[in-house]
Amino acid sequence: MGWIVKTLVLCFVVGVILSVLRIDPTNILTNSWETIKDIANLAFDAGHWALPYILVGAVIVVPLSVIGALLRWSRSRPRS
Repeated sequence: MGWIVKTLVLCFVVGVILSVLRIDPTNILTNSWETIKDIANLAFDAGHWALPYILVGAVIVVPLSVIGALLRWSRSRPRS
């Protein structure tokens, strides 16, 4: 019984996500190639939107990550 409830909840969540992305279930079944192209376009648009934010964040995150890695490396080295 628990498996059925989990499956129904998952179906509901996926249905809501598809509705938000404006993907029609009948198009998935009748026009698969167009649906694949639409999903690819959505992914490309999301990547195009996110890239500037990723680059701006990298200006701070990458140097801090390098500094952290160097500090961990220097602490793990045996002292002579």
